[in-house]
This record gives sequence, C-alpha cells and structure tokens, in this order.
Amino acid sequence: MSSSLSNHLLLSLQRPSTSTANPNDHTVACSDVGPIAVVPSSKRRELIYCLATLPCLLPLTRIMSCLPANAMPLDTKEYVLIKQEVMKVLSKAKAAGVLRLVFHDAGTFQLDDNTGGMNGSIIYELERPENAGLKKSVKVLQKAKTEIDAIQPVSWADMIAVAGAEAVELCGGPPIQVSLGRVDSLGADPEGKLPEESLGASDLKKCFRRMGFSTQELVALSGAHTLGSKGFGSPTSFDNSYYKVLLEKPWTSKGGSMIGLPSDHALVEDDECIRWIKKYADNENMFFEDFKNAYVKLVNSGVRWSSL
Repeated sequence: MSSSLSNHLLLSLQRPSTSTANPNDHTVACSDVGPIAVVPSSKRRELIYCLATLPCLLPLTRIMSCLPANAMPLDTKEYVLIKQEVMKVLSKAKAAGVLRLVFHDAGTFQLDDNTGGMNGSIIYELERPENAGLKKSVKVLQKAKTEIDAIQPVSWADMIAVAGAEAVELCGGPPIQVSLGRVDSLGADPEGKLPEESLGASDLKKCFRRMGFSTQELVALSGAHTLGSKGFGSPTSFDNSYYKVLLEKPWTSKGGSMIGLPSDHALVEDDECIRWIKKYADNENMFFEDFKNAYVKLVNSGVRWSSL
C-alpha cells in the first residue's frame, strides 16, 4: 500500500461527514486538501484495521530499514572503551594479523541461507589449516577483551570487527566506524566456506557473489593485502600499493618474485577486475572510501544483532 493511499485513509477517518450525507452514500467531498472520500461510520472500523495492519503489507526491506541495526549508538562509552583497550594491545606489526582475523570470521557468510558471517565463530576454528597463525591475533585481543568484560561484556564478533577497523586506521588507512551489538555463535561454522587462495578470478567472483559482494567490492577488500608480508609495499602501511604492484606483475619476471597469492595474481588477468585495480592504483582516496564501505558491509554480514 502506498504512502499516499495511507494518508488518504487517515484523512478520511479524521474528516467528519456532513450532516446531509447519506450514511450509505460513498460520495466525494471537497476540502482544503483536495477531494476526499466521505466514509460512513460503518466502514471506519475496517479502515482502522487496514491502517493497523499496514506494516504487514509493506515490503519487508522497508520494515527492516526502520529497525535498529545495532544495540548501541557509536558514541557510547562501550564503543570508546573497546577502542581504547584495543589500541593498548595493537601495534602496526600486529595489524595485518588482526585484519586477517576479520576476514576469516566474516568470510564464511553465505547469502542464500544466511549462514556464517561475522559471529565470532573463528575462536572455535583456529585449528583449521586455513586459519594457521590466527591464534596469535586472538591471544592479542583476548588481553583487551578481558579488561573490557570486567566493565561491560563484549562479544568476540564486536571485538574483532572494531579491532580490524582500528588496525586499518593505525596503519594510515581510513577511519572506520562499525556498529556494536553482534551476538556470538556458540560453535564453529561449517568447513570449506572461506574463499580458497588458489581460486581463479571467475571462481573468486562467484564465491564473493554468494557472500553478497560485487566484483568492485571484491577488488576493494583485496586491497587489505597491502598489509603484512605478501610483498605489496610496506607491511605496516595501509595504502594503494597493492594495486600498483599488481599492475607491474613482478611474479612474471625472470626468477618469479614471491609476491601475493595466486588469487591476487588472478585478479589482474580479469577484464572486470582490472578496471577497478587501475582506478584504485590511480586514486587512493577512492580506494579508501570503497574499502571502508565494503568493510562495514563485511562485518555486518550474517550478523545476529542483540537488539533484534
């Protein structure tokens, strides 16, 4: 039901009928707001019921957009507390591992059945081969989480989401604010849901589409590989070096430089991906903005909010 129709119904209820109107006559009267229906009293109960059930007739997306997506506003003491404690344990050298923790927790999301996602399940999945090395990052955040929990309990999902954003900013990337209120999973997500490092561009794009991400968002999020030891610029600087190095293809030179993963190399061979790679190589501000938006979407993927 359209908003104009609902407003029309409201006006019909509020506007009294004239004394000369026939109770059974559904004529049209004029007013300062234009012609409105003179509704007999016997029909008003039906209109009231219609208006009361109006939300049920609206598209689901409009209803959901009115609901709170987070349990706490971003300027709460809880949010400030998490940021402060994270920064006490985080350093540029640890930033890449913490950011990787975000991707491995949220990267299990499947849009079709709404499973996986940013739910803290990574703490149950640390023995899996694809998560090798992440125990160190969990241990780092555990120190901060213990301090926070003593004041205000925080979920692992919120902890990791905020820590990843702080890691990006600490290394020179864009400031990113994320909502709070994620509920942790009580167990591990199914195996085999993370994108494999050996995927070609076509399969990689399919994998990200199953997560609800476009090719542009895939390329933007891949820019996180600029941090760490994959060989894209400084390991502690979040910038657009990743894209510049991809365009140079150093791994194709004689001797084959050990830079990046097979999935990184595949992106630059794809016509759709390379358009975005070139844009981000030329415009760091565009990359920062697109990465920020894609990151927020990533850490909201599959989330069960405590307020819902």
